Amino acid sequence: MKIDPSDRRLLMWAAVFVLPLIVALSLISGQDEASDVPSTYSAQTHGAKAAYLLLQQDGYNVERWEQPPAQLPANPEHTVLVLASPLRAPAIDDRNALQAYVSKGGKILATGSAAAFYLPRAETEPEPLPASAWKDYPPQQLTPLTTGGTIKMSPAAYWKSTSTDFLTHYADEGRPIVVSYKVGRGEVIWWAASTPLSNAAIGKSGDLALLLNSLGEPGEVNVLWDEYFHGYGSAAGAYLGEKPIVFGLLQCLLIFIALVFTYSRRSGPVRPWSEASRLSPLEFVHTLGKLYRRTKAVHSALEIPYARFRMQATRQLGINVDIPAAELARALKSRLRYTNDALEELFMEIESALREPELTEARALALVQKLNQHSMNLKSISLGRQETTAHADSVPRAHARTN
Repeated sequence: MKIDPSDRRLLMWAAVFVLPLIVALSLISGQDEASDVPSTYSAQTHGAKAAYLLLQQDGYNVERWEQPPAQLPANPEHTVLVLASPLRAPAIDDRNALQAYVSKGGKILATGSAAAFYLPRAETEPEPLPASAWKDYPPQQLTPLTTGGTIKMSPAAYWKSTSTDFLTHYADEGRPIVVSYKVGRGEVIWWAASTPLSNAAIGKSGDLALLLNSLGEPGEVNVLWDEYFHGYGSAAGAYLGEKPIVFGLLQCLLIFIALVFTYSRRSGPVRPWSEASRLSPLEFVHTLGKLYRRTKAVHSALEIPYARFRMQATRQLGINVDIPAAELARALKSRLRYTNDALEELFMEIESALREPELTEARALALVQKLNQHSMNLKSISLGRQETTAHADSVPRAHARTN
């Protein structure tokens, strides 16, 4: 099947835009790093799926929590809420609900630098460049959380407050990285990073012990592992800034533009391709001028406009066309009140030039131009029929001859 040239151009333009976009998307998707979100749905290095499944196997009553904090149990005793590096900043209602939950006897295990936005009385400072390699941190003192010994962690933040209300369990050169404190009847435990509960570190004895000690004994606590602040409970609009959504919308926009473009081409009114009219007066004059030049008919080029001028003038005056040039000039001057005395002299010059055997193109052109000027002055040729720039502008694809 033969492809129409217009369709071929459309395919070429589509290839120019679509192919680079596909290549860019493939490169970007190939360079994406593993997600740092410690979600129980993630089996990647920083995910927490292994810890979640391990708690189930060890007899913990654990479930994923995808509801807002306002939906937490009204009687939160023996309930632990795990906020593992939450992503979305909480609303005021969310913070108030979390504080009420802890004050009534609930426990929160929070990790990461963003915990200060969620926890009451929390003061942290982020680490701008967390170390890529984990370090070993021994216990600062013997507490229920440090019975497992040394832990491995790459701190993303440090606890700022030095109040005795906060108990430091592990520290990095004096800066607390595992802290606990009381709020009302409840308790808050904060880790500087989610490393100990990640898939890559949960197999370490110290890290696993820290997680189990922070939660409590199996069968005695209900563990609610938060996924709401990981985005699973967010409104649809919260996902619009994510990279896959952005690139997906860009592709949809490109497809929409292509559809609009092709629809307008195929569904619009069909009009024939406009071509320059071969009947244009200027085209005729141009062709006739070439013919005169080719045959060297200089006399004819002067004689024809002169005879045309005499015919129009005598018709306008209603006199014989054979009237002598001098009498015609006087008749125009007296009856049409034409005050230009050069007309009679021009008539004589033209008739003299027509008798010259070696009449040049330059002289013939000059005489025709003078005659044309008198014609416009006398208005014997209407402006609508004059080959002027204004006339050319009114004729499609016409151009005034200025040389």
